[in-house]
Amino acid sequence: MMFEDPREGYVLLGRMEGNIPGYLSYGVEEGEVVCVFRSPEEAERFYVHWRARIPGEGWEAVRLHERELVEVLGNFDLVSVSPQPEPGQAEYLYTVEDFVSTLR
Repeated sequence: MMFEDPREGYVLLGRMEGNIPGYLSYGVEEGEVVCVFRSPEEAERFYVHWRARIPGEGWEAVRLHERELVEVLGNFDLVSVSPQPEPGQAEYLYTVEDFVSTLR
């Protein structure tokens, strides 16, 4: 499985929660899932579609480079790459370890 070129970086939907950056995520039986997008436009489309259900204010597309992304991912169990905004479409979850191994 190949993901986008990591030199370009990935995008997360992020916001400050007090003095701590937070990233869009959700829980499933297997653990906490962080949403990772391939572009700011993709992240923004997702946000526009779901903003009524995403709690809080101040969300924005945040581009992270490999080192920063690996650090953030350490707080999660699974990764959803380019989650689709339309309900019912297939979503693939990857373990953080599998996703990180493709970055190196």
